[in-house]
This record gives sequence, structure tokens and C-alpha cells, in this order.
Amino acid sequence: MQIVISGHHHHVSDATHTHIRAAVSRFERFYNPVLDCHVTVTKEERAFRVDIVVNVHKQTLKASDEGIKLYPAIDGAAKKMVRQLKKLHDRRRKPRPPVFSKALD
Repeated sequence: MQIVISGHHHHVSDATHTHIRAAVSRFERFYNPVLDCHVTVTKEERAFRVDIVVNVHKQTLKASDEGIKLYPAIDGAAKKMVRQLKKLHDRRRKPRPPVFSKALD
């Protein structure tokens, strides 16, 4: 999985890079294969906003969270993405109901 981390009005430090990579690397446990992941950290006036965009086969998922502190915002966005990936995984593994055709009389 390719991980792209960028900052908007904020410099992303090495420690923050490590924390984001640890949070994002868990995504492959819940859905495989995750093609790529783009994380954007935005510094607003009094808060941080973290946007995560994940590309999986034929779909793009997006999760975001904001907070006064950076690390809880990263963890919140990652938790929302994990929830979406679990839901997608369960939906794709669930067998389809059988199709019954009407018998012609």
C-alpha cells in the first residue's frame, strides 16, 4: 500500500509521520487490498483537521475528523476509516440472496 502524507498550513513532523503510518497500516487487516492512502493534515485557526482518502478496488472511501489536538484527530479519522472498511468487507463477503423465478403455468 502506498501512503502519501501531506500538510496544509502545517509542517508534518517525523513523529507525526510515524504515528500516521502506524494508524494507516492497520487498514490492510480489515480490507485487502488497499491500493493507496492519502492523508492530509490541515491546521485551522484553533483546530487540526485530518482527512484520509483510501482507494480500494473500484471504490474510494473518505473519512475526516477534527480536534484541538493532532493525535486524537488522527486516531478519530483512522477509526472512522476502519469502520468503513469493515462494512465494505462484510458487504462484499455476504452471499447474495437466491433469485427465484416464477414458474410458468
